[in-house]
Amino acid sequence: MKKVLFATTALVATAGVAAAELSLGGSARFGVTYNDTKPNELQIHNRFTLNIDGSASTDTGLDFFARVRIRGGNTGTQGLGASGVSAPRVGVSYNNFTLATGNILGAYESAPGLYDGSVGLTGLGWHNLPGNVVGNRFAWDSFSSAGAGSNGLEVIYSNAGFGAHVSWSDVQADTRIAANVSYTFGDWTAAAAYQDSDTVADDKWLITFGGNIGDFGVGAAYGDNNDITKWRINGSYTFGAGTTVTAYVADEGGAASTATDTGWGLGFTHSLGGAVLAGGVVGGPSGETLADLGVRFSF
Repeated sequence: MKKVLFATTALVATAGVAAAELSLGGSARFGVTYNDTKPNELQIHNRFTLNIDGSASTDTGLDFFARVRIRGGNTGTQGLGASGVSAPRVGVSYNNFTLATGNILGAYESAPGLYDGSVGLTGLGWHNLPGNVVGNRFAWDSFSSAGAGSNGLEVIYSNAGFGAHVSWSDVQADTRIAANVSYTFGDWTAAAAYQDSDTVADDKWLITFGGNIGDFGVGAAYGDNNDITKWRINGSYTFGAGTTVTAYVADEGGAASTATDTGWGLGFTHSLGGAVLAGGVVGGPSGETLADLGVRFSF
C-alpha cells in the first residue's frame, strides 16, 4: 500500500521524541453481486477504505502508533449509506512486542489461516471461515472499520517464525479473552486460536495448517464453536501473468448445527497491473448461491 507522507521524519520538540509522521493509504472496489435469496438477485456494489496512520519514534527505541479508518460502501440501488469513521487503535511497539488499546485487531481474528480459501471480490459470505456457522457469525473481536469496535487490550509477539497474540475486551458486560499461537517454517504455517466469552455461544477454538508447493497453495482448518464443529479444506493455483484460482469446501456439524448443505466456493483473481480483477461463486451452508465480479485496487 502506497503511503502519502504528511510529515516525513519530522522532528518533534518534545524531549525524547526522535521523529513523527502521518500517512494515508487505502483501497477501493466496485462490481456486481448475485444472491439468489434476495428479491433483486443482481446488485451493484462498491466500497472505499481510507486508513489514517500516525506514528512517533523515540530515541529509546519505542514506536508509538495510532490508526483510524474511514469506510463507506453500498450494495444495491436504494438506501445508500454514508461513510463512517472507526474508533482509534492506539499503542506502542518495542523490539518484537506490540501493545495496542481501543479498537483492537483481536487474537482470534488474527489467527493465521482463518481466512484461507476466501474467494470473490467481496468474500461472498465468508463461509470458508471455521468460526462462522449458521446463526453465529463473526462472534469475535476484530477491528471495526467504521464503528466503535471492542475497546479492548491486546499484546502481540513475533520472532523467528513464532507468533503469539492475546486480546481482552469487555463490552456491555460481555468479557472476551482470546489467544492465538503460530509457527512458520519455510513455506508452511501452523496455528491455533481460542476464545472464551461470557456469551457461551461465542466460545470457540481453531487449528489451521497451510502452505505452498511451488505454484500450488493448500490448507486445512478445523474449529469448534460451542459444540458446533466445522472443517475446511482449500487449495489454489497461480499461473500465467498473475492469475490465481482458489477453491474451498467447508462443512459444519453437531447437534446444534442448522446447516443443510456442505459449503463450497470457487474464485479467481487476475492482475491488471495496478488493479485486480476478482470474481467467484459460492454455495452456502443454507443452500444459497452467491456470486460476484469486479475490480479492486489499492492506493
